[in-house]
Amino acid sequence: MRAALLARPQRRLALALAAAATGLALAAAGVFHPAPRDLTSVPPGDVALVNQQPILMSDFVDETQSTAGGSFADATPADRARVLRNMIDQELLVQRALAINLPEQDTSVRDALADGVNNEINSGVLATSPDEGALRVYFAAHQSDYSSKGSMNLTDLVLHVGGFENVDQSVNQALADAAEAVYQLRSGAALDYVQQHFSMMDSGKVSGDTLDFAAQIHLSPKLYAVARGLSDGQVSNPIADTDGVHVLVMHHRVAPVPADFDSVRNNVYSDYTKAREAEAQQENLKFLRATAQILIAPGHGE
Repeated sequence: MRAALLARPQRRLALALAAAATGLALAAAGVFHPAPRDLTSVPPGDVALVNQQPILMSDFVDETQSTAGGSFADATPADRARVLRNMIDQELLVQRALAINLPEQDTSVRDALADGVNNEINSGVLATSPDEGALRVYFAAHQSDYSSKGSMNLTDLVLHVGGFENVDQSVNQALADAAEAVYQLRSGAALDYVQQHFSMMDSGKVSGDTLDFAAQIHLSPKLYAVARGLSDGQVSNPIADTDGVHVLVMHHRVAPVPADFDSVRNNVYSDYTKAREAEAQQENLKFLRATAQILIAPGHGE
């Protein structure tokens, strides 16, 4: 299939010339004419030629082993013949698809071809294994991905500023009230009393024991950054945010525990490889974009 894809520009040119001389019908049919008579043998390294397009011996061996579930040497002649026939059939279908421009018409074919190119790019990445130093550098940069799941149970008190109900409340006034509320909470005042006395509302953004990733979704970045650093019973300083001034009261905190490298090495290896594959694919797309002419209709963008 790879060889067929590489030959696509030549095949398109041949079809275009044939169409100019004899019409599109003969051009499409020409895909299926036999190889020239002077090609009487298959070149070394190939197992077959299909309309002058090679099927590699290495691909044939790999496909046979994958299909038969054993070594190539142990595969029976019948197994090998069946695999080769299927590979020839596939090559014929690929050639036909390219001849009728199916990749431009069928989304599933386009996806398969795109995946095939990415797999080819990925094979270069997989050909070399990363050393321990590279894996440890990646682990250190993404250590939070390999920590146990933390959780928090907190109350998010807020004094809203502005709006219909708080039109006379300024940020400075809210900060002053919040600072007094923090002082009383740290001195042992009951949460309900402080809420009523300072007219502070529970935002309800986080309720009960909540995993860190969920709390991060519901709290603003500023609030979450403070919350993840609190421990059991701690009360935050006043936090001015877009919707008012907040005070966080942490009832119970289970901080995430970082894993050691050796215990998650396999996961690090897999993630590192995927990251390298993604980088290689992006580099390939960067090159393709640099050498392509891309026009976008007015009013649209990417």
